[in-house]
Amino acid sequence: MPVTKEDLQRIATAISYEIPEQDVDDFTTLLERARQTFETVSAMDDYQPTPDFNLTPRLDVHFPEKAENALNAWAWRCSCAHTSPSSTTLKGKTVCLKDNIALAQVPCLLGTESFTGWTPKTDATVATRVLEAGAEITGKAVCENLSRGAVSVTAATGPVHNPFARGYSAGGSSSGTAALVAAGAVDLGVGCDQGGSMRIPAAMCGLYGFKPTFGLVPYTGIASNDASVDFVGPMTRTCLECATLLEVLAGADGLDDRQGAGCPFPGQVPCYADELRASGADGAKGLRIGILKEGLEGAAMNDAVKAKFLAAAKVFIEKLGAAVVEEVSVPMHTSSRAIYSVMSKMGNHMGMLGRATGRRQVMLTDLAERKGLPYTQDALSKMSAFSHEGLLAGELGWSEYPLAYGKAVNLMRRLRDSYDTALRQYDVLILPTTLRAAFPLPPADASPVAHMEAGRGMTENTAGFNGTGHPALAVPVGLVPSEADPGVMVPCSLQIVGKFWDEATILKAAHAWEQAVDWKSF
Repeated sequence: MPVTKEDLQRIATAISYEIPEQDVDDFTTLLERARQTFETVSAMDDYQPTPDFNLTPRLDVHFPEKAENALNAWAWRCSCAHTSPSSTTLKGKTVCLKDNIALAQVPCLLGTESFTGWTPKTDATVATRVLEAGAEITGKAVCENLSRGAVSVTAATGPVHNPFARGYSAGGSSSGTAALVAAGAVDLGVGCDQGGSMRIPAAMCGLYGFKPTFGLVPYTGIASNDASVDFVGPMTRTCLECATLLEVLAGADGLDDRQGAGCPFPGQVPCYADELRASGADGAKGLRIGILKEGLEGAAMNDAVKAKFLAAAKVFIEKLGAAVVEEVSVPMHTSSRAIYSVMSKMGNHMGMLGRATGRRQVMLTDLAERKGLPYTQDALSKMSAFSHEGLLAGELGWSEYPLAYGKAVNLMRRLRDSYDTALRQYDVLILPTTLRAAFPLPPADASPVAHMEAGRGMTENTAGFNGTGHPALAVPVGLVPSEADPGVMVPCSLQIVGKFWDEATILKAAHAWEQAVDWKSF
């Protein structure tokens, strides 16, 4: 259909432009030329990497029955292994992928019913690397609805339960990945982190969850709301497994446009696991460790979590030979969540509406087509309170505070510089991963305010590092009584933050702590 004057007026109204009458015919002609260009490109074949299904066959692809899904953490099951892997690093290991990570021929739910039926055509780079390292991918793990929210209750397939306490939160948005790894249903998990989405569920479920330096692990082939704050990385039961999986996942792939200066090629990635084996219990010896003062001051700070964290911090100086373990102040940390929130809500808003630009990535156009943008009322009604709030807040930001996004980006750089100033004095910074431990799940039909309130204390210490890009590792350091029931013991977590590209120091410090202490009885 050619562009009409009515089409022109509708489009002009959308950008608040009143076209002078004498220019209407000209712009109708020009818009018709533009439409022809759009039609030409739309008719072209897409260009996404195609997996070799002979080398990596996808077998037994099925939706899990309740009998094999006790924690409601599996989104989809399969068996996928490489017939001739180039490495044996992960030989014999089973792996689950968060369900926003593309694995061709295996349906991807994204935790939602707002749109359905997306089966990716390509494999995410991290999936390819796991297979080439000799592991078997045994399925996709439930993620929160459109990967938004830190409480494991929003997925369309139902709540994900914490392996330590059924009916309690497993965190989010990599909720299913954490639950499956912690329960031993798989050996290793690959999660994604947009504001704490690996570290929070790792903290809730007693795991190691590593958000690496921005760009170290490629995000290619992963559904993203806002690539500027998205990360992918390992979720494991031990620190050595975390180091091994990170080594497999890391390195430039030539496709992720976020992998800039400093990012090693796969052959140049440090041998993290070997470094841990060599350092053993001496990995923290001589380290200067700063306890981030403001990370203990949030309004939601639970006394038991704080006490356990401080006791864990003492282990570094009393048993592991750290040179210094002392308090350091980064006052701007108290503003980190607010700055991240503006940056993320406005960035996520454009991503969810399909209006993100500036990428030179592998674009998941088949996903965008499946979404059927713009969203219908029916599609919107099936989103979670977290997505509704995000869309509404994002629109408020762009319509009434259009300069806020740019300012938040600039302030995030100031926050990065503030952490870097502290990291010039200390080798690593430590703080509680979350301010609270696992808590009972809110009802699925709880009010929007109740849903948002359930996430209180989850992202205060995690989100800022998504914006700054610093590497940050969640480390299990003990069990604490639940706020709701003192008789229920749930995991507590310490977060180690390091310098850019210095994952090895973080891992060695965590591994040393693990060698000295049985966290479940600490």
